[in-house]
Amino acid sequence: MPANCLFRLNTAIWTLDHSAAIQLQRPGEPYPGWCPCYLIDHPEGVVLFDTGVSHEMAADPGNYGPHGAPHMVDLVESLDTEAGRPPAEALSALGYEPADVDYVVCSHLHTDHAGNLDAFPEATVVVQKRELRYAFWPDGVQGLFYLTGDLLPLKRGDREVLAVTGEYDVFGDGSVVAFPTPGHTPGHQSLSVALDSGRLILAADVANSREGYESELVPAFVWSLEDSIESIRTVENRARLADARVIVHHDPDEQATLPDPPDALR
Repeated sequence: MPANCLFRLNTAIWTLDHSAAIQLQRPGEPYPGWCPCYLIDHPEGVVLFDTGVSHEMAADPGNYGPHGAPHMVDLVESLDTEAGRPPAEALSALGYEPADVDYVVCSHLHTDHAGNLDAFPEATVVVQKRELRYAFWPDGVQGLFYLTGDLLPLKRGDREVLAVTGEYDVFGDGSVVAFPTPGHTPGHQSLSVALDSGRLILAADVANSREGYESELVPAFVWSLEDSIESIRTVENRARLADARVIVHHDPDEQATLPDPPDALR
């Protein structure tokens, strides 16, 4: 199996109430959630898993995109973009250019995960078909998290989009495999990555913290609580069978266990 290396790139820290991140636990306490993305360098191409939060949106949410996102004005007050950098800038520091990215695999299309899709115009976007459809017509509280300014590259139809159903093996060799983990959103997916040091599962927002993952406590605003719990169990079972390490996306302690760039996991 070809060897991969993986870089964790943080785009910002977004501090929420602990009870919002982890279902009704410890209300009033801050939860400083990281907003990372991951660069995977494979012998046959380069993959970016998620694109993080847009610094442009954070700077002026009221005028972000064709219709603005005024509902984000108060929310971005708790967003610290100085704690990270835009992914294209982070790639440049590692010696990559946006054109080097062959695939952008989207765990889902919430604004803290899909905020810089426009920075990679030559990449094929891999997204679950259910997620793509829902992102264009979300309902309820979920509508707050899908921003037109983020999704314009997909809505314009000028981007190569691979809308998948079920598992997708990016290079056909089992080393980078996206698999459905719905619940946080209808089309949420996680990514399994084989490294020389062992297999890693980037669980994305299957849970917002290690505590939530281990206790099956997901955010109260998830699309489906039942599906969320099933997806936690899917990841647990997959990790057990593959002897894989699971990384929960927003957990600051979890992210601190990964090397800071320019160091990588190999």
